[in-house]
Amino acid sequence: MNWSLAAFTCCATLATSVAHASDAHSRHTDESDDIDGTAELGVGVLSLPTAEVCSARETGRCREGDTSLMLEVWQLFRVNHRFAAGAGITLGLFPTTDAPRSDPEGVTRNHSRGYLTAEGIARIFFLQGPPWEGWVGATGGLVVVSDTYSPRGSSSDRALVGPRGVTTRTEGYTLGLATGVAYEVATDLNLGLSLRYGLWSLPTTPAKNTLGDEASLTGRNSTLLVGVSVGYRVRL
Repeated sequence: MNWSLAAFTCCATLATSVAHASDAHSRHTDESDDIDGTAELGVGVLSLPTAEVCSARETGRCREGDTSLMLEVWQLFRVNHRFAAGAGITLGLFPTTDAPRSDPEGVTRNHSRGYLTAEGIARIFFLQGPPWEGWVGATGGLVVVSDTYSPRGSSSDRALVGPRGVTTRTEGYTLGLATGVAYEVATDLNLGLSLRYGLWSLPTTPAKNTLGDEASLTGRNSTLLVGVSVGYRVRL
């Protein structure tokens, strides 16, 4: 009788432990499958290593490659513990390569260029924390390259209507691959590192302004983006 009681007690204890483990796993799975919203703010470097930056291609006024400080903002929705999707904006603020200018006689000008992308992103998580998470993904969307030429020197005392410079905008499409890791430093707060490779497809015929300056970028251009970010998660 004692042996039967001991065996029954062991079986009951084992069944209770399995039930508790199953409940804990179920709760963890349910929490992981909740929809989360994450806002990410990042800074980094945007590089176009093979781009030809030109102002007059017929005369060979071109320079190769460009690098810019990058600022990016992303809004992501994580539908389960393996998949997230969202959209974001990336700004290339201070390109380092200036397009050679063809200034009219007696006029000296400054040239500035900026990059703007608006893209969607899909991420698949191959490493699931906490505290570490890792993901791979794909991006695609629109890109705008802005070239602005403005006169150099002090402003005139004459009243002028409109901007002092002339801006040419070139629109195109983007497609790329991305990967990254994130470390949870506090509840719902993480630090991330990301790497993106993309292809910008711009018109092959450059737009021109009234003074004959061409858009500085045309055709297909490879891009490489490296950034660090801060992410904050909100459970929806």
